[in-house]
Amino acid sequence: MTKFSRQYSTKVVWLSLACVGFALPLAAQTTEKVHIRMDVDHVVRTMQGGIGASWHAIETPIWGREADGDPWAGGVWGANPPADDDAAWQQLYRHAAWLGLDWCRVEIEQRMYEPARGQFEWDNSEMRILYRILDWAEKNQVDIFLQQQFSDVEWNAYPALRSNRKGILTSAPYSLEDFAEGFAALADHLVRVKGYHCIQWLCITNEPGMHFSDWQGPDGKPLPLTPGLKATRAALDRKSISVPISGPDWTDLPELDPAQIDFDAYIGAYDIHSYMSMFDGEKYKDAYTLSQAEERISKWAAWAHARHKPLFLSEVGTQTYGWGYSDPNPGSYKSSLKDASLVVRAIRAGVDGVSHWSFINRGDQDGQWQLVDTWDLARNRLLPTFTPHPNSYFMIGLLTRFLAKHSEVLANAVEGGSDSNGQQVFAAALRSPRGQHTFVFVNDAEVGWQADIHLGGLSTGMNLYRYRMTPEKKDKAEVILGPEKEQKVSRQQPDFTEELPAKSITVYSTYHFQQGDPGAIAE
Repeated sequence: MTKFSRQYSTKVVWLSLACVGFALPLAAQTTEKVHIRMDVDHVVRTMQGGIGASWHAIETPIWGREADGDPWAGGVWGANPPADDDAAWQQLYRHAAWLGLDWCRVEIEQRMYEPARGQFEWDNSEMRILYRILDWAEKNQVDIFLQQQFSDVEWNAYPALRSNRKGILTSAPYSLEDFAEGFAALADHLVRVKGYHCIQWLCITNEPGMHFSDWQGPDGKPLPLTPGLKATRAALDRKSISVPISGPDWTDLPELDPAQIDFDAYIGAYDIHSYMSMFDGEKYKDAYTLSQAEERISKWAAWAHARHKPLFLSEVGTQTYGWGYSDPNPGSYKSSLKDASLVVRAIRAGVDGVSHWSFINRGDQDGQWQLVDTWDLARNRLLPTFTPHPNSYFMIGLLTRFLAKHSEVLANAVEGGSDSNGQQVFAAALRSPRGQHTFVFVNDAEVGWQADIHLGGLSTGMNLYRYRMTPEKKDKAEVILGPEKEQKVSRQQPDFTEELPAKSITVYSTYHFQQGDPGAIAE
């Protein structure tokens, strides 16, 4: 038994992380070593989803900045090309393929398909945009989490809320029966008539329960979601639509409270959102550290899995470092590193699928959240060429490109790599359905660490290829993410040493992807 094996068997420090600002130079290096063990013969679980990004089909402007100066507009509309602009859509498809988006949340409104009670539109401009998104997903075996973001129909808003656009948008359904029948008609059209088997999950509204929710009563206060879930499940069953509903779609990463869950009978998956997480060691009002986030996710995952249901983070981003209007901070290097840290820790905590907010976004509503720039902020129009958005495209891409959906999560442990704020280095190990291995290492510290990495349980050799993002690459419009280094490991030689630079993401994978290759989606 090696020294590390003895340490591993007697004292395992499972992952946590911390962060202290970005002031120190990249070259700073500790003299301590981090010991990381990946057990490729120990499968912890299989993810029931994957990692992707939110992609809306809504084009009609909603209330917000342009209407009344309010920075909240959700960033959930605009920035798609017209449905008949095939060249523009091929650009988007190439970016989605490069990123390897395999579990995507797609947002719609009831207004798009049922603008009047019982009157359905299946061929308007927004529905054809929806078909464009679903066509790509169907062809590439992407799992779709289809969510009705708002109802946004006057005919089914509470009478007291019909006098203004904001009230119509945020109103819960006045008639739950009419709402459920309309939603079921949409599901029937998409799944049975159009044949979109990629739609794996349905969600009926966005972030209910909050004061800003889209499920408000006539007094402007949130209404209970459970009656809506019950009515919708019954309407789907009457049409023999077996696609499960996910809920409760609460934000902002609330702690699990079983007393509030009275809807389990109507859903087939649990999902929550995260926007206010921050690095350990930081303090902001109403925010929570990544260690707290990991603990909350683990409790939700345990609850969901005990009921044989997956847990999804259906929106992931951060508002901790700034947001609103055209604020660039949601897509900054620091925010992207935080988001990647959260995703890796969420995988360890038990999450089954993650959708980053968002694939495209106009970037002038509630901040620049987009992974791909499609909108000209200066001229307020669609760009002729769609380009990667620094830094989120490449940093989130380091996760999405190499993690195929329905991968196995493998056991791993980290010893060392901590400072006064706690653990700073953490990892995830995954195996795709066809046996491709990917190991992710994130260092949130201001200093670099030397890591001794041990792959336990190898039965055969592997050629691993390294891909990496560091602060020296930040803010660049184009970053080369081809293989930087090849590392051979085998049963006889399962160990290697790696430098983990400050504020970095490092991926070692058996996938040998050149810069222009599409990412892994389904196997």
